[in-house]
Amino acid sequence: MIYFTHYDIYLNTFLCVIDMIVIMELRERIYGRIMRLRGVCIALSAALAVLIMILPESYRNTYLTLPVSMVLLPFYPKNLKKKLLFEVCLFSSVFTYMMTLNDITNMTPRFSERVITYIALYHAGLWILLFVVLRLCRNIDTDIPLSLWSVFLLIPVCIFASSAALIPLLGSSYLSRPESDILHLIVQATFLFINLALLEFLQKFTGYFQKEKEQSLLRQQLQYQESHYQHLIRSSEQIQKIRHDMKNHLQTLSILYHENRTDELQEYLRQTYELLDNSGQIISTGNPSFDAVLNIKLAEMAKTGISCSPALSIPRGLALPFSDTVTILGNLLDNAINSCTASSTVTLSVTWQQGTLFLHMENPCTAAEKAPYGIGMKNVEETVKKHSGTMSTEVKDGKYITDLILYKIEIRHTEETPDLITLSSMEG
Repeated sequence: MIYFTHYDIYLNTFLCVIDMIVIMELRERIYGRIMRLRGVCIALSAALAVLIMILPESYRNTYLTLPVSMVLLPFYPKNLKKKLLFEVCLFSSVFTYMMTLNDITNMTPRFSERVITYIALYHAGLWILLFVVLRLCRNIDTDIPLSLWSVFLLIPVCIFASSAALIPLLGSSYLSRPESDILHLIVQATFLFINLALLEFLQKFTGYFQKEKEQSLLRQQLQYQESHYQHLIRSSEQIQKIRHDMKNHLQTLSILYHENRTDELQEYLRQTYELLDNSGQIISTGNPSFDAVLNIKLAEMAKTGISCSPALSIPRGLALPFSDTVTILGNLLDNAINSCTASSTVTLSVTWQQGTLFLHMENPCTAAEKAPYGIGMKNVEETVKKHSGTMSTEVKDGKYITDLILYKIEIRHTEETPDLITLSSMEG
């Protein structure tokens, strides 16, 4: 196949530029918008499309638009798992589409006379394929276990390898050319269907997986609320009993004082103080989510002998979802509890200023350097990003230090000044 005129080359070059722009738009819809050097990326896409047309065998170079466009991947937001999975699926789908179209045109003699007709069909079909892939991939979430992600990645890899190996395999068979072409067309079309069906299945699967995560978080949230309210009820009942007996306590203290029984008076005061102290420390900020998580986790720390000095300066009625509070505070405090031993000290401060929430936490750490994030910390990081916030962690002087900033955290009603709560160390 050859071009008839130079206009055919110009037309194909223009169509390749459109391919690059469509592919770029597709990736932005899936990975996120290019925020830096966007104009440079668009110009580079067009330049690459023109470059592959200047090289020899220009009409065959049309197939290189997708692989060449991958040089722009570093400019998109970082998401290695999603990029790798999507690019492999996209490349495998485009390759099987190209093989299928090639088989159809080979069985139609008139396409061998004019290459531009074939090229025009290729571009039109490619745009349709990219649109279908976009519809299937837009809501795919790759935050799934690594083992499942590897299986999903392996399927398009095997399809591409099989599709490529099928060409020499059928070429060396004893089948006639028409039979070989028909068989190759059927197999390649099947491979293309499997690729697209995989994307549809992946979309459904990750949707169900995300719902399960949300339900799990909701169950955890309800457990925190239930434990918190039970803790408040027990503490309230104990305080009521103490108040009920306060008259008798005061009478006893008065008698001991007037009789100058100093030793007995001191011992009685000590016992009364321990009784009050054992009633538990109750945090009440006017934010049920903060109160629930902090009261439960501080109680756990006290039981294991961990000291904590929380300093809270937050208003009542923060517009921070309960689930986000559980994810952030719950995971950070769980990590601190797991890394601490008895007599360790955890420092926690939470401050709200003009719609911005600041969190600083320090806990002992035996590691020499920061380990990769686990599932809990990844969930914290995602929640922070949801609020357009920032998170930094580091290991320094034997401590694991975490700093979070959440933006646009408003309050549900007007407060003249935020409630400042500073708690002394809790020791088990």
